Amino acid sequence: MTAAYRPGPDAGVTVSDDGQCVYVAHLPGGPIVVLEGAAALIWVEATTEPATGWVARVAEAFGQSEEVIAADVAAFVADLGARDLLVTAPTEAPGTPG
Repeated sequence: MTAAYRPGPDAGVTVSDDGQCVYVAHLPGGPIVVLEGAAALIWVEATTEPATGWVARVAEAFGQSEEVIAADVAAFVADLGARDLLVTAPTEAPGTPG
């Protein structure tokens, strides 16, 4: 299995022990982007296996339906992608051990 996304090519990431805060920056010069609350949860779920259902897991955590949050989540991920902090994870070929 694989996650839906992974950090960008020059991104350094630190996630707090409780998962409530994510620090991500282009290395070596930054700037540091601090993700808290919903933003941190989206990062963690998007970059955690399995890729399937990660938006639904975010929705469930906030007691919302996936349909209600999907557009906002997509816009947030697109913003991180535009800043090259988050990129789509490569998909595994069929039969590849996960």
